[in-house]
Amino acid sequence: MSVRKIISLALSLVLSVSLVACSSSNEPQEPIKILSPTGAPALSLLSLYENENVEIETVEGTDVLTAELSKKDSEYDIIVAPTNLGAKLYSQAEAFNLEAVLTWGNLYLVGPEGSDLTSASIAAFGEKAVPQLVFQYVMDTANMNVTYYASVQEAQQALLTGQSEVALLAQPVAAATIAKAKEQGKELSVLEDLQALWKEKTGSDEDGYPQASLFVRADANVDYALDLLQDTELSEDEMKEIIDKVGVDKLGVPNAEIAVNTYAKQNIRYEAASDVKDQIEEFLNLFNIELPEGLIK
Repeated sequence: MSVRKIISLALSLVLSVSLVACSSSNEPQEPIKILSPTGAPALSLLSLYENENVEIETVEGTDVLTAELSKKDSEYDIIVAPTNLGAKLYSQAEAFNLEAVLTWGNLYLVGPEGSDLTSASIAAFGEKAVPQLVFQYVMDTANMNVTYYASVQEAQQALLTGQSEVALLAQPVAAATIAKAKEQGKELSVLEDLQALWKEKTGSDEDGYPQASLFVRADANVDYALDLLQDTELSEDEMKEIIDKVGVDKLGVPNAEIAVNTYAKQNIRYEAASDVKDQIEEFLNLFNIELPEGLIK
């Protein structure tokens, strides 16, 4: 073999090793496994669903989230969960650190324009959880006629069937409710934006509160997914395409059009936990939870 061929082969080998090293530093050897609730938290992950290096499972309710956040050996690398839930469970295993806040509230009061909230019957959801506590914090609910239902869908039905005059709903369900009412010949509108009321009451710079956060297993290498979440901007057409492919049932949204049209109203934005620590602490105060030492690195 000539010297030239030997040099050429050597250079090719060095280049191949370099490419493999670069690839391995940026991309995981095995798919990153993510667990998320349906709704706005699931939509916050849109840029990851079609990536072969990421697997996403969605669930309704908090039972599975609670179980996994309490494990030292969870199969999930990332869990998206209510901020208060992750903080409350941290001491049990100290397995998942709060990396970033993904959603900043999506609660709205919906009813006929001009409704008197002091006398109207109000259907709500999330008793003893984020919806009720935020509702109580930003408005004087003690003087309101509020009935709590087991889910946002049941509160929606109470409003659509006339069991209640007003409902506390989450986007995108709020927009879907207004659209359904219009089909029935009823006119509903957003009466109050609880995120704006929170901003007004707390004097924060932006609407909303750290409702759902991204928790990372302490020994997991997830930089690849975090970079994608922060650096990827999707157009409305791209979001609709992904939602249609993934499926509205998996995401927990009425349809792609409503999900995209209400995206801004769902206050989805990635904020590193270390940058919004004060807001997280203020939010946790609603639940009488102190920010655990070590939760935010």
